[in-house]
Amino acid sequence: MHYFFGEALTPVEEIAEIAAEKTVPGGTMLSQSGMITLWIGIVAYVGVLIGIGFWSSRKVKGMNDFLVAGRRLPLWMATATLLATWFGAGSSMGVAATVYTDGIGGVLADPFGASISLVLAGIFIVGLLRRLKCLTVTDIVERKYGKWAGVYTSLWMIPVYIGWLGAQMLGIGTILHILTGMDALWGTLIGAAVVLIYTFAGGMWAVTLTDVVQVSLIVIGLFVIVPGAVFEAGGWSEMTSRLSAADLSIGMRHALDPATGEPVPFVFSDYIYYIGSWIVMGLGCMVGQDLIQRSLASRNEKIAVSSAVMSGFFYAAIGLVPITIGFAARTVLTNHGITPESMGVDNLENQVLPRMAIIILGNIHPIVLTVFLAALISAIMSSADSSLLAGSSLLCNNVIGSIWPRLSDQKLLVLTRVATVALTFIALLLAISVKSIYSLMINSWASQLVVIFIPVVTALYVPKASKNAAWAAMAVSTGVWLAYVFVDSSGTGLSFTELMNTDLDRSLTVGAVYGFAAGVVAFICCYLGERVPHWVLDQPDEEDE
Repeated sequence: MHYFFGEALTPVEEIAEIAAEKTVPGGTMLSQSGMITLWIGIVAYVGVLIGIGFWSSRKVKGMNDFLVAGRRLPLWMATATLLATWFGAGSSMGVAATVYTDGIGGVLADPFGASISLVLAGIFIVGLLRRLKCLTVTDIVERKYGKWAGVYTSLWMIPVYIGWLGAQMLGIGTILHILTGMDALWGTLIGAAVVLIYTFAGGMWAVTLTDVVQVSLIVIGLFVIVPGAVFEAGGWSEMTSRLSAADLSIGMRHALDPATGEPVPFVFSDYIYYIGSWIVMGLGCMVGQDLIQRSLASRNEKIAVSSAVMSGFFYAAIGLVPITIGFAARTVLTNHGITPESMGVDNLENQVLPRMAIIILGNIHPIVLTVFLAALISAIMSSADSSLLAGSSLLCNNVIGSIWPRLSDQKLLVLTRVATVALTFIALLLAISVKSIYSLMINSWASQLVVIFIPVVTALYVPKASKNAAWAAMAVSTGVWLAYVFVDSSGTGLSFTELMNTDLDRSLTVGAVYGFAAGVVAFICCYLGERVPHWVLDQPDEEDE
């Protein structure tokens, strides 16, 4: 007896159903009725998001409404939108796929480092910025160190959100490709268009309202699939018995020599890369515009702090779910004949989580599968709209608005909406070129640690810090980082996109640690150099020239 979505079929019905089946790449079979249900559910869900965007546009009267929702978010909305923002394609599909191949050691940056960043930001950063009524994270840099320091840091942050947005687009394209067999490019284009429409219309109001819907579906969908994944893998004991100590370790792991299979001894850069795996997101994301923007939209400082800390703990708990699914997939996908070898060019990169959903939830009911896939698309869209809004906010408020301060609020609002279109197009090109969601996401965050962290933290906590010290830190850290990446990747003969698909993440991460350390040293040296004369000569402080 054959089963489709849990319903037993007679031999005649089975023949008719098989004739109507649509084969999705990788060997997963979905009935025609199941495909119709999926499409109706997903199209209806997308329609709701677009409707929310246009409804929210009525609340947008100026930049304050578009960027920080009028600073009116209560605790539950602020927490929900932060959690939904953090949990995107990289945190779900990317983590599951990386754990499937590399174990927990491959996902130190996210969810572990990212969870830490939320808690630390709540304790040390967001309350102060909310009190100062900033619109973006680099507002504090501009106020403390001058217009051009704000422009410089903003220009370095914008590529972060272009890369992150590209990762989300790639996730949407991958899901639609698996479900329908359509070219992933068309799926990516569809996802980009939907996110652009409702973000363009409603700004932060639309993003927040859709995030509340999305985070509910995310939590429900992921916790529905885990029991089925563990069951299909033979139970918890059976699944964990197949895992090695290296799979479960968050410590450093030896690479294996491809010729002998023996562990390769650690070199110094291995230790630096391990440190970078924790701090690129653990510290770098503390000053991320996506995080700060939601905190600045909170009703008051207490809500800003509480929402960041709470979402950090919630994110750590939910982040364990795709890790569990990734481990279970090693057995489940193999049992269904889905392996990297059997799939050929249509490999398993990024596809572990949606394929597990189809296998497990497809045998329950098409509505259940639809809810989960809507949740997965929700996770991706909630991060995509956040990155798009963050990038356009920085470009218009802190670059264009700083260079041309006489622009009216309405003109800046129009420019911000135009920027959302331009950044979407650039991110789309990047998504087409780079194939790994997790790699694209992690590579995007390095510049925040290198360029943004030091000036933001010192602006908040070092009252006597000068422009000279800030510029010394930014210039040295940027120079060391870029120099290391250039030297380490030179001579490979690979293009930029080829490097992004290979080992550039190691160069970027190791270089980011060196750059960050060099920036700290440069700031301390310059700060002390300027302060010592006052201490030695016992002279009062003078204003910076």
